[in-house]
Amino acid sequence: MSSSRSEFRPDRFQPVDDRILLSRPLSVDVDWGRYLRSIERKRQIAKTLLRHLPTRLNCQLTYSSFRLEGMDVSEADLNDACSPKPLTRRTFASRQRQRLRNHMAIQLSIVRSLANRDVFRVSQVIRWYTSVSAGLSTSSLDLAGMQRIESVIRRINSPQMRLQPALTEIAELHAELIADPVFPGFNGILVRLLLQSHLGKMRITDDRV
Repeated sequence: MSSSRSEFRPDRFQPVDDRILLSRPLSVDVDWGRYLRSIERKRQIAKTLLRHLPTRLNCQLTYSSFRLEGMDVSEADLNDACSPKPLTRRTFASRQRQRLRNHMAIQLSIVRSLANRDVFRVSQVIRWYTSVSAGLSTSSLDLAGMQRIESVIRRINSPQMRLQPALTEIAELHAELIADPVFPGFNGILVRLLLQSHLGKMRITDDRV
């Protein structure tokens, strides 16, 4: 296999399980003023740089999210999904490659939506779910699940205006969705897409704690 610089090497990138991070106690000795200023500077840099999600970063995020769900991702499938060239008509893509490509497309759509300040919708999230599952979702979303998704979308579209409460709300929502799954079969992947959307929706007007 070619070792071009554009290829993503999964053996050089090891994701960290978010469930392990969530189980660790938070330190109370935090210099919030310094911490919040640092976060805001990074947000402004990211806002400038990530209007168009770099392919390599998109590939890394996709690989990490799938591996966190315990899904096997072969190097061939990953490099094919990360390739800018579409598959030829005579080539049949595996379901895993379809999922990887769909996930990368979803992340690009999230970046565009955030750049345009679009409102996220329940129907949009349902399309994410069907795209990532590639027709193999273990069960359909019930009424209670749809209501939870609607509640989550309202919170994403109306985030806290101050940074510390916003980060607290986002972390609590993420932990809640991980602990009590809402998307059968692919919960972690969808929850991390929602986390990306929620973080991007923050509109900070006052950094004081």
